[in-house]
Amino acid sequence: TATYNCWAQMLGRCLNQNKTNYHRYGGRGITVCERWKIFINFYIDMGDKPKGMTINRRDNDGNYEKSNCHWATAIEQANNRRTNHLLTFDGKSQSMAMWEKEKSWPPHTLSRRLRLGWTEERALTTPVRNCHRHSTAKECA
Repeated sequence: TATYNCWAQMLGRCLNQNKTNYHRYGGRGITVCERWKIFINFYIDMGDKPKGMTINRRDNDGNYEKSNCHWATAIEQANNRRTNHLLTFDGKSQSMAMWEKEKSWPPHTLSRRLRLGWTEERALTTPVRNCHRHSTAKECA
């Protein structure tokens, strides 16, 4: 089943040094809790894998265990990567892509603003102006 395959892949990433992505998981200390090394326990805790979703660790440095895992969409997964730059505003932390999506802004608006030396607060609170194709990055930030 899809759930079983997800479980088996999770184990492989963390326990099998021959897997190509082991260095990103088991190789950096990510483990699977003892309970989840038995499929039925994983299934009891997580249920069926919803179509289009994958297992996600809320804390990327945390282990695969019930308190740290949930089913997530590809977008949620992509925005929960260790390499993402998170911005915090009004007590809410999100990747730049998620802030841009929430605000209906064009991609890369925030990274462009930050490269120009804007503070995170200014970058997140200044509305985006309508820009024309020939405008400079500075004018469109």
